[in-house]
Amino acid sequence: MKDVAFSSDDRGARFLRVTVWSLLRHWRADEPIRVNVFEGYGGHSAESKRRLAEVVGRFPNATMRYIDVEPAVAPYADLILDRAGSRWNVFTWTPIFTPLLISDATGNVAHFDIDMLFNDDVGKILDLELGDSLIAAVAEYGKGDPVITEAVWGNGILPPEAERYFNTGTIVFNTAACRAERTWGKILDWYRDHYAIADRIEQDAWNALYWRRTRLLPLRWNFHDRLVKSFARWDLSARYWQGNPPSECLAAALDPAILHFWGPKKPWKKGHRPYRRLYHEAMRAVGETPPPEPLLATFHDFLNRRNLRTIRKRSRLVTGS
Repeated sequence: MKDVAFSSDDRGARFLRVTVWSLLRHWRADEPIRVNVFEGYGGHSAESKRRLAEVVGRFPNATMRYIDVEPAVAPYADLILDRAGSRWNVFTWTPIFTPLLISDATGNVAHFDIDMLFNDDVGKILDLELGDSLIAAVAEYGKGDPVITEAVWGNGILPPEAERYFNTGTIVFNTAACRAERTWGKILDWYRDHYAIADRIEQDAWNALYWRRTRLLPLRWNFHDRLVKSFARWDLSARYWQGNPPSECLAAALDPAILHFWGPKKPWKKGHRPYRRLYHEAMRAVGETPPPEPLLATFHDFLNRRNLRTIRKRSRLVTGS
Protein backbone atom coordinates (compact mmCIF):
# COMPACT_ATOMS: atom_id res chain seq x y z
CA MET A 1 0.00 0.00 0.00
CA LYS A 2 1.14 3.53 -0.80
CA ASP A 3 0.45 6.51 1.48
CA VAL A 4 -0.17 10.15 0.64
CA ALA A 5 -0.92 12.89 3.13
CA PHE A 6 -2.57 16.31 3.27
CA SER A 7 -2.87 18.92 6.02
CA SER A 8 -6.08 20.90 6.41
CA ASP A 9 -8.58 22.39 8.78
CA ASP A 10 -12.28 22.45 7.95
CA ARG A 11 -11.95 25.70 6.01
CA GLY A 12 -9.87 23.91 3.41
CA ALA A 13 -12.12 20.85 3.14
CA ARG A 14 -13.77 21.81 -0.15
CA PHE A 15 -10.40 22.35 -1.83
CA LEU A 16 -9.03 19.15 -0.31
CA ARG A 17 -11.85 17.20 -2.00
CA VAL A 18 -10.86 18.58 -5.41
CA THR A 19 -7.19 17.75 -4.86
CA VAL A 20 -7.85 14.23 -3.59
CA TRP A 21 -10.27 13.48 -6.45
CA SER A 22 -7.71 14.56 -9.06
CA LEU A 23 -4.97 12.48 -7.41
CA LEU A 24 -7.07 9.32 -7.21
CA ARG A 25 -8.38 9.78 -10.72
CA HIS A 26 -4.85 9.30 -12.03
CA TRP A 27 -3.76 6.62 -9.58
CA ARG A 28 -2.85 3.25 -11.09
CA ALA A 29 -5.41 0.51 -10.66
CA ASP A 30 -3.07 -2.30 -9.55
CA GLU A 31 -2.11 -1.09 -6.04
CA PRO A 32 -4.01 0.20 -3.01
CA ILE A 33 -3.50 3.76 -1.83
CA ARG A 34 -4.35 5.37 1.50
CA VAL A 35 -5.22 9.04 1.84
CA ASN A 36 -4.14 10.45 5.22
CA VAL A 37 -5.59 13.79 6.33
CA PHE A 38 -3.84 15.57 9.20
CA GLU A 39 -6.34 17.34 11.42
CA GLY A 40 -6.67 18.76 14.92
CA TYR A 41 -7.49 21.96 16.79
CA GLY A 42 -11.17 21.72 15.90
CA GLY A 43 -10.86 19.09 13.20
CA HIS A 44 -13.22 18.58 10.29
CA SER A 45 -16.99 18.64 10.53
CA ALA A 46 -18.97 15.45 10.14
CA GLU A 47 -20.33 16.77 6.83
CA SER A 48 -16.83 17.48 5.50
CA LYS A 49 -15.71 14.00 6.43
CA ARG A 50 -18.77 12.45 4.83
CA ARG A 51 -18.20 14.31 1.58
CA LEU A 52 -14.50 13.42 1.40
CA ALA A 53 -15.32 9.79 2.15
CA GLU A 54 -17.80 9.87 -0.75
CA VAL A 55 -15.06 11.12 -3.09
CA VAL A 56 -12.55 8.49 -1.93
CA GLY A 57 -15.24 5.81 -2.10
CA ARG A 58 -15.52 6.24 -5.85
CA PHE A 59 -12.12 4.59 -6.23
CA PRO A 60 -12.12 0.91 -5.24
CA ASN A 61 -8.42 0.71 -4.41
CA ALA A 62 -8.42 3.83 -2.16
CA THR A 63 -8.98 4.16 1.59
CA MET A 64 -8.69 7.14 3.91
CA ARG A 65 -8.22 8.13 7.51
CA TYR A 66 -7.84 11.25 9.64
CA ILE A 67 -4.84 11.64 11.95
CA ASP A 68 -4.79 14.01 14.92
CA VAL A 69 -1.68 16.24 14.84
CA GLU A 70 -2.00 17.66 18.35
CA PRO A 71 0.22 15.10 20.15
CA ALA A 72 3.03 15.72 17.64
CA VAL A 73 2.69 19.50 17.78
CA ALA A 74 2.39 19.80 21.58
CA PRO A 75 6.15 19.58 22.38
CA TYR A 76 6.75 22.48 19.99
CA ALA A 77 3.74 24.63 20.88
CA ASP A 78 5.93 27.61 21.78
CA LEU A 79 7.13 27.73 18.17
CA ILE A 80 4.06 26.63 16.26
CA LEU A 81 1.13 27.95 18.28
CA ASP A 82 2.29 30.76 20.53
CA ARG A 83 4.05 33.18 18.18
CA ALA A 84 2.25 36.49 18.63
CA GLY A 85 0.89 37.79 15.36
CA SER A 86 2.17 34.84 13.35
CA ARG A 87 0.66 34.61 9.87
CA TRP A 88 1.27 30.87 9.72
CA ASN A 89 -1.53 28.41 10.35
CA VAL A 90 -0.62 25.32 12.38
CA PHE A 91 -1.23 23.19 9.29
CA THR A 92 1.58 24.97 7.51
CA TRP A 93 3.86 23.12 9.92
CA THR A 94 2.29 19.68 10.09
CA PRO A 95 3.87 18.32 6.86
CA ILE A 96 7.22 18.07 8.67
CA PHE A 97 5.68 15.49 11.03
CA THR A 98 4.60 13.17 8.18
CA PRO A 99 7.11 10.35 8.90
CA LEU A 100 6.14 10.47 12.60
CA LEU A 101 2.37 10.69 12.11
CA ILE A 102 2.17 7.91 9.52
CA SER A 103 4.06 5.51 11.74
CA ASP A 104 2.80 2.36 10.00
CA ALA A 105 4.12 3.32 6.54
CA THR A 106 7.11 1.28 5.47
CA GLY A 107 7.97 2.90 2.13
CA ASN A 108 8.09 6.44 0.83
CA VAL A 109 5.23 8.76 1.76
CA ALA A 110 4.30 11.94 -0.11
CA HIS A 111 2.74 15.03 1.42
CA PHE A 112 1.02 17.53 -0.86
CA ASP A 113 -0.51 20.98 -0.40
CA ILE A 114 -4.27 21.19 -0.86
CA ASP A 115 -4.20 23.90 -3.56
CA MET A 116 -3.12 21.40 -6.21
CA LEU A 117 -4.51 19.61 -9.23
CA PHE A 118 -3.03 16.27 -10.31
CA ASN A 119 -2.65 15.28 -13.96
CA ASP A 120 -0.44 12.19 -13.65
CA ASP A 121 0.07 9.13 -11.47
CA VAL A 122 1.96 10.09 -8.29
CA GLY A 123 3.14 6.50 -8.01
CA LYS A 124 5.91 7.58 -10.37
CA ILE A 125 7.48 9.66 -7.59
CA LEU A 126 6.41 7.46 -4.67
CA ASP A 127 8.32 4.57 -6.25
CA LEU A 128 11.63 6.43 -6.37
CA GLU A 129 14.64 4.89 -4.68
CA LEU A 130 15.85 7.77 -2.53
CA GLY A 131 19.02 6.13 -1.21
CA ASP A 132 20.80 8.58 1.10
CA SER A 133 18.35 11.39 0.29
CA LEU A 134 15.88 12.24 3.02
CA ILE A 135 13.29 13.76 0.71
CA ALA A 136 12.53 14.55 -2.91
CA ALA A 137 11.14 17.95 -3.95
CA VAL A 138 11.05 20.43 -6.84
CA ALA A 139 13.39 23.41 -7.18
CA GLU A 140 11.47 26.69 -7.01
CA TYR A 141 14.33 29.18 -7.41
CA GLY A 142 17.90 29.26 -8.60
CA LYS A 143 20.67 31.42 -7.16
CA GLY A 144 20.61 34.72 -8.99
CA ASP A 145 16.83 35.00 -9.13
CA PRO A 146 16.09 38.51 -7.82
CA VAL A 147 13.01 37.35 -5.92
CA ILE A 148 14.86 35.00 -3.62
CA THR A 149 18.62 35.51 -3.72
CA GLU A 150 18.83 38.17 -1.03
CA ALA A 151 16.28 36.50 1.24
CA VAL A 152 17.87 33.05 1.06
CA TRP A 153 21.54 33.38 0.10
CA GLY A 154 21.93 36.93 1.37
CA ASN A 155 20.55 36.03 4.79
CA GLY A 156 22.65 32.88 5.03
CA ILE A 157 19.83 30.36 4.82
CA LEU A 158 21.68 28.64 1.98
CA PRO A 159 25.47 28.70 1.54
CA PRO A 160 27.09 30.00 -1.68
CA GLU A 161 27.72 26.50 -3.02
CA ALA A 162 23.98 25.68 -3.04
CA GLU A 163 22.53 26.61 -6.43
CA ARG A 164 18.82 25.89 -6.00
CA TYR A 165 16.06 26.39 -3.44
CA PHE A 166 13.26 23.84 -3.39
CA ASN A 167 9.54 24.14 -2.67
CA THR A 168 7.88 21.77 -0.21
CA GLY A 169 4.37 21.80 -1.72
CA THR A 170 5.31 18.39 -3.12
CA ILE A 171 7.55 16.45 -0.78
CA VAL A 172 8.35 12.73 -0.93
CA PHE A 173 9.72 11.40 2.35
CA ASN A 174 12.22 8.62 2.82
CA THR A 175 10.26 7.79 5.95
CA ALA A 176 12.68 5.35 7.56
CA ALA A 177 15.61 7.75 7.20
CA CYS A 178 13.60 10.74 8.42
CA ARG A 179 12.39 8.83 11.48
CA ALA A 180 15.92 7.69 12.28
CA GLU A 181 17.16 11.28 12.18
CA ARG A 182 14.01 12.85 13.69
CA THR A 183 14.08 15.52 11.02
CA TRP A 184 11.01 17.33 12.39
CA GLY A 185 12.82 18.15 15.64
CA LYS A 186 15.92 19.42 13.83
CA ILE A 187 13.78 21.59 11.54
CA LEU A 188 12.04 23.20 14.50
CA ASP A 189 15.31 23.66 16.38
CA TRP A 190 16.71 25.43 13.32
CA TYR A 191 13.64 27.64 13.13
CA ARG A 192 13.92 28.47 16.83
CA ASP A 193 17.44 29.80 16.21
CA HIS A 194 16.65 31.56 12.90
CA TYR A 195 13.20 32.98 13.49
CA ALA A 196 14.31 36.49 12.53
CA ILE A 197 15.41 35.52 9.00
CA ALA A 198 13.05 32.66 8.14
CA ASP A 199 10.39 33.97 5.78
CA ARG A 200 9.10 30.65 4.46
CA ILE A 201 9.27 28.90 7.82
CA GLU A 202 9.67 25.11 7.53
CA GLN A 203 10.62 25.37 3.86
CA ASP A 204 13.59 27.58 4.74
CA ALA A 205 14.63 25.08 7.41
CA TRP A 206 14.38 22.11 5.03
CA ASN A 207 16.58 23.92 2.52
CA ALA A 208 19.09 25.09 5.10
CA LEU A 209 19.54 21.71 6.76
CA TYR A 210 19.00 19.23 3.94
CA TRP A 211 19.75 20.84 0.60
CA ARG A 212 22.54 18.30 0.08
CA ARG A 213 20.22 15.40 0.90
CA THR A 214 17.25 16.33 -1.27
CA ARG A 215 16.65 14.66 -4.60
CA LEU A 216 15.34 17.26 -7.01
CA LEU A 217 12.30 16.21 -9.02
CA PRO A 218 11.44 17.54 -12.49
CA LEU A 219 9.44 20.76 -12.36
CA ARG A 220 6.33 19.07 -13.75
CA TRP A 221 5.73 17.57 -10.27
CA ASN A 222 5.11 20.99 -8.72
CA PHE A 223 4.31 23.45 -11.50
CA HIS A 224 2.98 26.95 -10.96
CA ASP A 225 0.92 28.03 -13.96
CA ARG A 226 1.82 31.71 -13.80
CA LEU A 227 5.23 30.67 -15.14
CA VAL A 228 3.70 30.01 -18.56
CA LYS A 229 3.92 33.72 -19.25
CA SER A 230 7.56 33.85 -18.18
CA PHE A 231 8.73 30.80 -20.09
CA ALA A 232 7.64 32.29 -23.40
CA ARG A 233 10.27 35.01 -23.14
CA TRP A 234 13.15 33.75 -20.97
CA ASP A 235 16.64 33.23 -22.37
CA LEU A 236 17.16 29.70 -23.70
CA SER A 237 20.90 29.88 -22.98
CA ALA A 238 20.38 30.46 -19.24
CA ARG A 239 21.37 27.60 -16.96
CA TYR A 240 18.23 27.81 -14.81
CA TRP A 241 14.84 29.44 -15.17
CA GLN A 242 13.65 30.08 -11.63
CA GLY A 243 15.56 27.06 -10.33
CA ASN A 244 15.12 24.54 -13.17
CA PRO A 245 16.82 23.87 -16.53
CA PRO A 246 14.95 25.43 -19.48
CA SER A 247 14.16 22.02 -20.97
CA GLU A 248 12.40 20.95 -17.74
CA CYS A 249 10.50 24.22 -17.57
CA LEU A 250 9.19 23.89 -21.11
CA ALA A 251 8.26 20.24 -20.60
CA ALA A 252 6.42 21.12 -17.39
CA ALA A 253 4.38 23.87 -19.06
CA LEU A 254 3.30 21.51 -21.83
CA ASP A 255 2.63 18.51 -19.59
CA PRO A 256 2.33 19.44 -15.89
CA ALA A 257 1.96 16.42 -13.59
CA ILE A 258 0.90 18.59 -10.64
CA LEU A 259 -0.44 22.11 -10.91
CA HIS A 260 0.25 24.00 -7.69
CA PHE A 261 -1.82 27.16 -7.37
CA TRP A 262 0.29 28.84 -4.73
CA GLY A 263 -0.14 32.51 -3.92
CA PRO A 264 -3.31 34.55 -3.31
CA LYS A 265 -4.89 34.09 -6.77
CA LYS A 266 -6.57 30.72 -6.37
CA PRO A 267 -8.57 29.00 -9.15
CA TRP A 268 -11.62 28.75 -6.88
CA LYS A 269 -11.66 32.54 -6.88
CA LYS A 270 -12.54 34.72 -9.84
CA GLY A 271 -9.33 35.25 -11.80
CA HIS A 272 -7.28 34.59 -14.94
CA ARG A 273 -5.21 31.55 -13.92
CA PRO A 274 -3.97 29.93 -17.17
CA TYR A 275 -5.10 26.42 -16.15
CA ARG A 276 -8.18 27.49 -14.17
CA ARG A 277 -10.64 25.59 -16.38
CA LEU A 278 -8.96 22.28 -15.58
CA TYR A 279 -9.50 23.05 -11.91
CA HIS A 280 -13.10 24.08 -12.54
CA GLU A 281 -13.80 20.73 -14.20
CA ALA A 282 -12.49 19.00 -11.09
CA MET A 283 -14.66 21.22 -8.88
CA ARG A 284 -17.74 20.12 -10.79
CA ALA A 285 -16.71 16.48 -10.44
CA VAL A 286 -16.93 16.73 -6.63
CA GLY A 287 -20.09 18.82 -6.56
CA GLU A 288 -18.55 22.27 -6.18
CA THR A 289 -19.61 25.31 -8.19
CA PRO A 290 -16.77 27.09 -10.00
CA PRO A 291 -16.52 30.89 -9.80
CA PRO A 292 -17.88 32.96 -12.69
CA GLU A 293 -15.55 33.70 -15.57
CA PRO A 294 -13.67 36.96 -15.01
CA LEU A 295 -13.96 40.06 -17.13
CA LEU A 296 -11.65 39.84 -20.18
CA ALA A 297 -11.37 36.06 -19.79
CA THR A 298 -11.40 35.59 -23.56
CA PHE A 299 -8.51 38.02 -24.01
CA HIS A 300 -6.41 36.39 -21.29
CA ASP A 301 -7.13 32.92 -22.67
CA PHE A 302 -5.88 34.13 -26.05
CA LEU A 303 -2.64 35.33 -24.44
CA ASN A 304 -2.20 32.02 -22.64
CA ARG A 305 -2.72 30.02 -25.85
CA ARG A 306 -0.21 32.26 -27.61
CA ASN A 307 2.32 31.70 -24.84
CA LEU A 308 1.86 27.93 -25.04
CA ARG A 309 2.39 27.99 -28.80
CA THR A 310 5.65 29.86 -28.20
CA ILE A 311 6.65 27.32 -25.56
CA ARG A 312 6.04 24.45 -27.98
CA LYS A 313 8.33 26.09 -30.52
CA ARG A 314 11.00 26.71 -27.90
CA SER A 315 10.72 23.16 -26.68
CA ARG A 316 11.47 21.87 -30.18
CA LEU A 317 14.51 24.14 -30.28
CA VAL A 318 15.78 22.74 -26.98
CA THR A 319 15.15 19.07 -27.74
CA GLY A 320 15.87 19.20 -31.47
CA SER A 321 12.65 17.29 -32.18
